[in-house]
Amino acid sequence: MDPKLPHMCPLCAHPAQLRDNENAIDTLSVACMTCGKFSLPGLLFFTFFDFHNSESSEKALLRYLSGYTRHASERGEEIFLDVDNWNEFATAHANTSVATKLTRFLEIIAARSKPGKSGELDRTIDAPLLDAFDSDEVIFLAKTLHQRELIDYAGSDFYSLTAKGWEAIQSAGVNGIPGRCFVAMSFHDSLKDAYDNGIFLAVKNDCKMDPIRIDRVHHNEKICDKIVAEIRTCQFLIADVTLQRAGVYFEAGFAMGLGRQVIWTCRDDDLKNVHFDTRQYNHIVWKEPGDLRMQLADRIKATIPSTI
Repeated sequence: MDPKLPHMCPLCAHPAQLRDNENAIDTLSVACMTCGKFSLPGLLFFTFFDFHNSESSEKALLRYLSGYTRHASERGEEIFLDVDNWNEFATAHANTSVATKLTRFLEIIAARSKPGKSGELDRTIDAPLLDAFDSDEVIFLAKTLHQRELIDYAGSDFYSLTAKGWEAIQSAGVNGIPGRCFVAMSFHDSLKDAYDNGIFLAVKNDCKMDPIRIDRVHHNEKICDKIVAEIRTCQFLIADVTLQRAGVYFEAGFAMGLGRQVIWTCRDDDLKNVHFDTRQYNHIVWKEPGDLRMQLADRIKATIPSTI
């Protein structure tokens, strides 16, 4: 690694650990408390620092790109950024609704505290988890929740949920959290591209909602309990039945029993194998990820109430 490289994160310009990526030539791996872990080519590294020295629109987008890389790190993924994907990744987090940010604030405090006990949400380090532009927006969100009597202040960057706050989190399981989408599908490697470049981009980029796939969520619970909990809090569910996994059918049926809308999808070469009990539902039949993305985004916009 070039010793002249600034030991700073190219996204937030805060101190960070840099190292050469062993799997790619002229590629750096970055570890930042604010932006998480990610990799990028050396040329893009310096391009991002050029953005910091300007007042261009790209400089603002870097703040939202922090949201993308931080969320991925929380799921245990290390994102590779390149000239073709970084702008789309950033845009996916640039238009998150205020309602979603407020809900995330409550969720983070709930996860980091207990009734009667406070939890920390650092206004700088944790801003990307909220898709907040900066610490001032985090303060705005905190004030809004305090005015609504959902949180109390417990010191700088420490908050506790009020009884109303805990009720708000728990009651979200009744009708689902607006904008939250549970994705039920096979985790087979052959469908990774279908999720990353089809379902994820349709939900996150095109519809400004939050996709939840259980294998990409950190948790300490039994997997079956976590699946049930996540379905209870989703607004709707996408069931891709490609490869005919029984668990996908179970999760879709559970969601329907809760009154959640289910969007059914299947790759065209496997449609003939769809279970007879669900064939009457209107399936999105797709051939490749781009096709899936387009059809799914159209279906969500047409049938799922937006939170924007």
